[in-house]
Amino acid sequence: MKLPLGLRVGLAIGGLLLICGCGQAGPQGPPAMPIEGKIVFVRGGEPSSLGECQAHIELQAVEQPEVLAFGDIQEDGTFHVATLEDGVVRDGAIEGTHRVRLDLDDSAQHLVDPRFMSFETSGLVVKVPSEEPIEVKVWR
Repeated sequence: MKLPLGLRVGLAIGGLLLICGCGQAGPQGPPAMPIEGKIVFVRGGEPSSLGECQAHIELQAVEQPEVLAFGDIQEDGTFHVATLEDGVVRDGAIEGTHRVRLDLDDSAQHLVDPRFMSFETSGLVVKVPSEEPIEVKVWR
């Protein structure tokens, strides 16, 4: 059985946290800024439906596409992200503009419009740091 990308990354981050002492060891990459946000359905869905499955959010830095931040989507739609780069885990995301996508397990992909599963098609972008609370608006 193939695990969803977000789950594989989550397991990798968890393992690295144990091995690296919460990401404090090793070389430092670009500074990450703690961020939190919320998935908001603007039509045809509820964030609680995502909390009942394996649902993750992924942020890809536009200026450094190899730098990704990941986080679990909670039942209320909230999320926090961590960045994994060169074996170092940091809380938050690096400064700049990020493309956004959702990674949902097979049983949940029908809960959100498929366009939101890809960086190329989602049209979702967030800036870090943000002057406003981060809301990722999606629909079914």
